[in-house]
Order: sequence, then C-alpha cells, then structure tokens
Amino acid sequence: MTDLEDLDRRLRETIATIPAEARALLLRVLTSEPEPRAKEIGNLHTFGLAPATVELLIDAEEDPALRAVLIGMLREIEQP
Repeated sequence: MTDLEDLDRRLRETIATIPAEARALLLRVLTSEPEPRAKEIGNLHTFGLAPATVELLIDAEEDPALRAVLIGMLREIEQP
C-alpha cells in the first residue's frame, strides 16, 4: 500500500467516525470563506468533536490540498 493510499484510508476512517450532523457542519465550515472559516474552526470544540477532528481541520486550513480532499470526501459520503 502506498503512502497516499494509506492516507486516503485513514482520512475516510476518520470521516466515517464523525456523526452525520457534524459532517454536514464540517462541510459547511470547509467551504466557507477564509475569515469566517478560521473563526468557526476555532469554535468547533464546542460541538463535541474529537480533538483529532479539530486538529485535522486546522491542518486543512493550513494545507489547501488537504482541505480540497476533505471537501470531496465529505461531499461523497453525504451523497445518497
């Protein structure tokens, strides 16, 4: 398994552990404009998300490619 395949698997596993309501919130936050996005990410701990999930979003804020991958995965999992 390549590093990219392993990363993809771990990201999908992490997203799958997030409740559906929280995934919708994450998608909304990740697709919002930069300024409100950073502010909302800072407040996500109040929604009871696991610290690792909040850290992932902070990482995504710093890495546009990771943010794009997360948006795609969240949209994919939300499709019926």
